[in-house]
Amino acid sequence: CLVTGKKHGCWENPVTCEEFSAEAPSSEAERSSRSHPVALERLRCPTQDEAPKRGSTSDSAAQRSDCHPGRCLNKTVERKMSHHTGHIFLLHKHQSAFRRQLWAACVLQQRFRAQTERKTEMKHYQEVRRAVVVLQAAYHGMKSRQIIKQKHQAAGAIQRAYRAHCEHKQYLTLKSSVLTIQRRYRATVAAKEQTLNYQNMRRSAVVLQAAFRGQQVRREVTHWHQAATVIQSVFRKHREEVKYKAMLLSAIIIQRYYRACILQRNERQQFLKMKHSAIVLQAAFRGHHVRSGVAKMHRAATIIQANYRRHKHQSAFRRQLWAACVLQQRFRAQRQRKTEMKHYQEVRRAVVVLQAAYHGMKSRQVIKQKQQAAGVIQRAYRACTERRQYLKLKMSVLTIQQRYRATVAAKAQRSQYLNMRKAAVTLQAAFRGQQVRREVTRWHQATTVIQSVFRKHREEVKFKAMLLSAIIIQRYYRACILKRRDRENFLKVKQSAIILQAHFRGCCVRRDFKRQKQAAVVIQSRWRCLVQKHDFMRKREAALILQRRVRALQLGRLERNNYVQLRREARAERRLRFTSALFHHLSAIKIQRALRAHWALESAKRQIHCVVTIQRWVRAKQQRRRYLEERRKVVTAQRAAQRWLARRHKAASVLQQAVRRFLLLRRQKRVQQGIVKAQALWRGHRSRRLNDNPKVVALRHRLRKVSAEVREEDKLRNKTSSALDYLLRYKHFSYILEALKNLETATRLSPECCEQLVESGATNVIFTLIRCCNRSVPCMDVITYSIQILLNLSKYHKTTEAVYSVENSVETLLDLLQRYREKAGDKVAEKGGSIFTKACFLLALLLQDKRRAVEVMKLPKVLDKIRSIYRLTARKHKMDAERTVLKQKMNASINGSFYVPATPRKSKPPFAPDWVLRKDKLKDIVDPLRAIQMVANTLSIVL
Repeated sequence: CLVTGKKHGCWENPVTCEEFSAEAPSSEAERSSRSHPVALERLRCPTQDEAPKRGSTSDSAAQRSDCHPGRCLNKTVERKMSHHTGHIFLLHKHQSAFRRQLWAACVLQQRFRAQTERKTEMKHYQEVRRAVVVLQAAYHGMKSRQIIKQKHQAAGAIQRAYRAHCEHKQYLTLKSSVLTIQRRYRATVAAKEQTLNYQNMRRSAVVLQAAFRGQQVRREVTHWHQAATVIQSVFRKHREEVKYKAMLLSAIIIQRYYRACILQRNERQQFLKMKHSAIVLQAAFRGHHVRSGVAKMHRAATIIQANYRRHKHQSAFRRQLWAACVLQQRFRAQRQRKTEMKHYQEVRRAVVVLQAAYHGMKSRQVIKQKQQAAGVIQRAYRACTERRQYLKLKMSVLTIQQRYRATVAAKAQRSQYLNMRKAAVTLQAAFRGQQVRREVTRWHQATTVIQSVFRKHREEVKFKAMLLSAIIIQRYYRACILKRRDRENFLKVKQSAIILQAHFRGCCVRRDFKRQKQAAVVIQSRWRCLVQKHDFMRKREAALILQRRVRALQLGRLERNNYVQLRREARAERRLRFTSALFHHLSAIKIQRALRAHWALESAKRQIHCVVTIQRWVRAKQQRRRYLEERRKVVTAQRAAQRWLARRHKAASVLQQAVRRFLLLRRQKRVQQGIVKAQALWRGHRSRRLNDNPKVVALRHRLRKVSAEVREEDKLRNKTSSALDYLLRYKHFSYILEALKNLETATRLSPECCEQLVESGATNVIFTLIRCCNRSVPCMDVITYSIQILLNLSKYHKTTEAVYSVENSVETLLDLLQRYREKAGDKVAEKGGSIFTKACFLLALLLQDKRRAVEVMKLPKVLDKIRSIYRLTARKHKMDAERTVLKQKMNASINGSFYVPATPRKSKPPFAPDWVLRKDKLKDIVDPLRAIQMVANTLSIVL
């Protein structure tokens, strides 16, 4: 064989097929040549079976052509070489085309995978961003609700404290007014009594002198009353103005705060809507961009798949190589992702720890401030409560003492007056009555004038209030219009800013996209230039090889001619030249293959470097975007915390202002009470200096002595407690009757006793006693005192509901009316008439509320009972009226005169409790017919 050189020993470097295959580099051309067994078969040495055939063929050819055996061998070698050269050229051409397609496929696959990974990252980023937005919205909503709840609680506490303060102030003012009126009234009564004593002692004086002096005294008293009325009206006006200004200021502060909250909520909703719209637009744009990229990738993938399927039988080994590369890339990407995720987790944990520490510090500071503020408010409130209780107890003690002293003085003066009245003549009594009626007429005229002046002042105050309200409404309306204009201007500026920001951001995005596009164009141009250069180099090398082959063939022909001429002498030299040429040719092929492999490796390295650079840039962009987003979130959280702290500071300032105002008003109230007390002391001292005589001084000393000797169990509150104890514990009739008498006195004179009775649950026991009593005289006394106690409780607005809320209370009263309708009483009955009139009046008091009246109307047979009681009472009233007229006629016929003696007048118990002194309060009704009519009118029953 020519290649092995075994037959001829003239080869210097014999090379076998196995050595040639071992020395050849494992390049891409050799791998592709392994898939073509025909090329290797042609280079393979002939076997033993083929050798005789070729020898016989060459012998026959030698016999026919009569040629030399060496010449036939040269021709065979030349044919094989030319055939092998053509096959190598075709193989080289196919390999170049395959390499180009394989490179394009790798590049497209890398791009596709990078795009897929980018899409996954973008999807994950969008999910994380949506989650963060939801968490931020929930957090902001929670904080807003907490702040609004705290503000509502603070406003509720302030309102409760302010209302309690106003009620207490009003109560103290009314109480001081009552005390002043009582002092004036008692001074007036004392003056009248002294005047009467003086007139009785001056019996030697004529009637005209007594009348003139009495008229002078009454004028002075009237002047005092007018002055007191004017002072009271001016003081009440000032008090109402102060109260109105305080309420107006509180309403303005609450309105400002509420409007600020509403405006903040509206702006927050608009910001969230704009943010949601921006997110939707960004998502739509990014989705469109990603979908267009995916469409392009799909088209490129379709082309790649078509080319790939066409050359599938050539890419078995390439798939393994690609799999190894992909695994390496995935492994490196996974390792880098783990590193970045670990770093991100560490940073995130550090940020969470910092945020937790900051939030804990702020929460502790806020809690400490709240505790301090709560401690201050609690101390102030407890001090105010204790002071209020002390003042209430003090005023109760003073009231009871004054009542007792007034009662003792009234009894003494009453007895003295009765003793002195027996010595007065009838003419003096008539004259004094005439003078009193004239005085009452003048009082009525003065009252009319005062009322007209007061009503004029009230109308002026109403007009000023309406004018002030109109001015406030106009200011508010103008402020709303100005705010609306400012809001519109702000929205226009904001919209312009949004448009400018959108254009600027669009320009930035387009600029970045243009830069990326230019970079891609540069990369593509460089890559195409490199590919064209490689193609040109390969074609140039192929042309050089062909030229060398052609020149070698021409030179071989010349040498063969010389060889033919030289014959056997030059055979060894030609063989050596040919072998050296073949060796150099194979060496050149090996160098070319190594160079091309080096170029392919460099190109792949450059591509990988470009891809890695692009990936790093994209990841850096993503990291920068995440960092900016997290920074924006941190800044937003800081701003929210600062706003929250500012609102807390403002709320604390408002609370401090309210507390200071409350303390100032309390201080002013104390000063005012001190002034009133000083005035009262001075007026009492002045009145005592002007009106004192030995009898009054002695009486005062006796009262002081009695007050000093009074025992603890004689006080009204202790009597109430003992009476309640007897009522709730003992079953004996005398104890119960004595307890009811004490309770009637206590509930008539003290509101605290009324509240204590209701709190002890004695109302149920009283109604039970009423139900258990019959029509005997002791039971009627028990019912009378029980009804009077319930009547006193019903007159007090705080205990009316407790009387009505007793089970079957209305039915019990209706049964009393039905039982005692035959004993309705007369108009002059002691303590307001009989049981019937008291029960009617109590029922009318309980049904003043519309809700209670509606509930009673729904009870069965209530209307029929009231109508039947009214018919019976009206019939009996008519019979009594006829009987009275008949008696008057008989008396007139017997006495010879038609003069009807006037019934002596007695004081009627007032509608309101006895501790309330007002001229316009209702009176109790003692007429049975009027009482049942009052019940019917309360229930709107047509009789």
